[in-house]
Amino acid sequence: MADTFVAGRPPEPPGPPEHRGDAAWAGAPEAQGAYNEQDEPPPMPGPMGLRDTSGVQVRLGSRRRARQGGARRRGGRRGGLVAAGALVLAGLVTVGLVLTRGSGDGGTTTPGPVAGAGGPDVPLPRAGKAIEVGTADGARYRIAAVSSGVAGGLVTTFQSPPSGTSFAYVEYLLTNPTNQKVLLDFPGDVFVKRTLVAPDAQGRCMPQAGVPEDMCTPPTKSRVVRRLAGGEPIPGEGGDTYLPPGSTYLVRATVDVPVRREITGKDMGLYVWKQLNMADQLAKEAPFPP
Repeated sequence: MADTFVAGRPPEPPGPPEHRGDAAWAGAPEAQGAYNEQDEPPPMPGPMGLRDTSGVQVRLGSRRRARQGGARRRGGRRGGLVAAGALVLAGLVTVGLVLTRGSGDGGTTTPGPVAGAGGPDVPLPRAGKAIEVGTADGARYRIAAVSSGVAGGLVTTFQSPPSGTSFAYVEYLLTNPTNQKVLLDFPGDVFVKRTLVAPDAQGRCMPQAGVPEDMCTPPTKSRVVRRLAGGEPIPGEGGDTYLPPGSTYLVRATVDVPVRREITGKDMGLYVWKQLNMADQLAKEAPFPP
């Protein structure tokens, strides 16, 4: 067997082979690859491991974090854009509302009607001596009779009154004398001579204590004719209506049964008799003007 030698080095006598381990191959270029493959530890599993991709080492954990960071930045930018857009839209809506409210001739606003507000007062008609009544809850009313008459064309329970009859009415002033609103109520009722009521309707005409015995009060319907002083009626809850403080209205109270057409003011009267207003007192008359 021939002796082993390396070119470029003087021959040496053979001796016992020296064990140099893998280091003996480390200096040989043709063995560098194999040496590196042997010494390089295997890739560590997990996000921080290394991976050979076409000769380029890629740190997977860094790429993943980069992607996540980019997504967060994009999400932050999108959130910022959405918030900015919402602010811009809110600003446009506010500007639009301001322009809408301020639009019009001269740039001024036109207020809507205010409850309790009224137009110019008108002269009060001539009336009789006023009487004042109240309720248990503190509401106060002042009424004063103005005039009486008959209204043949008024539609009531009797759609067409018998020949020679009509429907009597009394007009009076209804005033709220207090400094606070009060419920719109009609304390006054019309009393007529019983003998002047149509025979088939006399059973609906009731006497009351404090009123002359020959007079009775039939069912009566009352309504506001017009405002004379103070504000307009104030709407309330449940369909209620209130009188503004210091206001005066002209009210017409019309009986709901036919009476003889020749009835006059001497045959009628305006009284307050309901227990709500009078408690246990007798009916009180609001006289016509002399």
